[in-house]
Amino acid sequence: MSARDVVRSDMDAVITDATAERHLDAYRAEVLAEAAEGKDTQPGESTPAMSIRDVRTTVLVAVACALREQPTGAQLLDGLSELGEAVVCADLGEIAAWADALASLAHIDDALGAAAEQPLVMYRAMCKTIPLGTYTTEGAARAHAEYALSSEYGPERTLLRDWIGDEHGPEELRELVVQVDGGDARYTGYTVVPVPVATSFDPDAE
Repeated sequence: MSARDVVRSDMDAVITDATAERHLDAYRAEVLAEAAEGKDTQPGESTPAMSIRDVRTTVLVAVACALREQPTGAQLLDGLSELGEAVVCADLGEIAAWADALASLAHIDDALGAAAEQPLVMYRAMCKTIPLGTYTTEGAARAHAEYALSSEYGPERTLLRDWIGDEHGPEELRELVVQVDGGDARYTGYTVVPVPVATSFDPDAE
């Protein structure tokens, strides 16, 4: 029996708050995992090409914008309070109803739809022509490259690292440069390359 089934079955019985909270935590984790893997889509729907970080940011921005408007902001705060009460009571029906109402109030579905239409870009850390790893954020790819560079030197060496590239050109690669023990800066061969990811096949694409 899945965590979701456990929560639903326990809703018909009198359970302690501690048990309800544990089941709800498992339920939330299961739903988030299924959403990330695309298992929560219905027949005919496609999985949005968005990372969890993108989804989180889009939702929070939509909520923040709604809070700045009146009377929407006050209505949203009241709704969030009601949603919190539903969570405490482990009332899945009320949770779903308030979640739908709040999403509509803050135009979250519209925001997610617009964000999903944006091109998805991954970031690949490389050492010359050798791929090291591909990540959803540029920071993670840079961290991998910097770690790989540091492993080439002993802990007694002092490394000053910097990234060179066109900061205004998101499709351009960045290259890691280093100064070792105060010496001259030199290129390392470590780069981070943006990699656009297509959500469907386009035979006319270059």
